[in-house]
Amino acid sequence: MHIVIGDRYTVALFKLMGFEGKTIVDPEEALSFIKKGLDVYDAIFLTSNIAKAISKELDEIRMRNPRKLIVVVPSVGEGMDREVNYLQIVRQVLGG
Repeated sequence: MHIVIGDRYTVALFKLMGFEGKTIVDPEEALSFIKKGLDVYDAIFLTSNIAKAISKELDEIRMRNPRKLIVVVPSVGEGMDREVNYLQIVRQVLGG
């Protein structure tokens, strides 16, 4: 299973692609959700604004859970500065 965590706009976009989504803007809340979700989700997509705030913790989680994907994606609001192809990111990470 796959999920995206982030602002409501990014979550809504990923839901259109068939993902589960959790709207979270607080980095500590996101970190707690990720730790609990490792047993449920194979791939967790996380917006970059949250990931920056918890980067050390994410590195530790990745090292302890090498079979789980934690992918950082630009938030929709952040992506307004440049074109971001979210579908291409998903395809590159998950295949297909």
